[in-house]
Amino acid sequence: MNGFECLRCGECCRRYYIVSLPEEVERQAELVKIPGKDFVHGKMQLYLQLFPAEPSGDKITVTSKDLPKRLYRKIENALGFMPSNFIALPLLCFKRTLGSLGCCIFYDSKKGCTIYPARPKECCLFPFISLKESADYATLYPFCKGLAASHSASYAGMGHASKAKEHFAEVAEHLGEVKEKGFKKIWKYWPKSGVCLLEGNFLCKISEKDFFAAIKPYS
Repeated sequence: MNGFECLRCGECCRRYYIVSLPEEVERQAELVKIPGKDFVHGKMQLYLQLFPAEPSGDKITVTSKDLPKRLYRKIENALGFMPSNFIALPLLCFKRTLGSLGCCIFYDSKKGCTIYPARPKECCLFPFISLKESADYATLYPFCKGLAASHSASYAGMGHASKAKEHFAEVAEHLGEVKEKGFKKIWKYWPKSGVCLLEGNFLCKISEKDFFAAIKPYS
């Protein structure tokens, strides 16, 4: 990618929950040669990201009064108050090797990504993933060893934003389908547990019951 070479250091695999869309999951299951249902149940977890925000007509919005009591208390303790509404991103992500503080289950310290040919698009794009037209990737991702080794400053504003926008548009389209049809109509099967994030930070583990209670109108 314009002279950039991923060094497979795994820093991005450690720092982020890796989300995968339905079409990507199909390719990943085929690559590791297991049925899609077994892949989802064994390799993935529920992922609920919440952002305090005013209701938005084109986004999945949930109200605080409809949140499960456990999530309500966790959010109130984390923020010191309780927002009235949240933008919700109900997705699936890969499990991690050591729970919430671990690493993507598909990262191997010696081999790197073990599903590299079918890795999610967000992994293909990283670290060139930003909605800004002229992002300074070195500032955004100072931990990326590939950028550091490639004199990262020269990558700012090289047009990668258009590819990132395409990816974000695909995620938005998927969430739009979830909003319109319901999560269970889009995914044939899903894990029994997962994680809840608040504004990008790990909040708590979440059960299947609480996940669907939180997004009840869109479940």
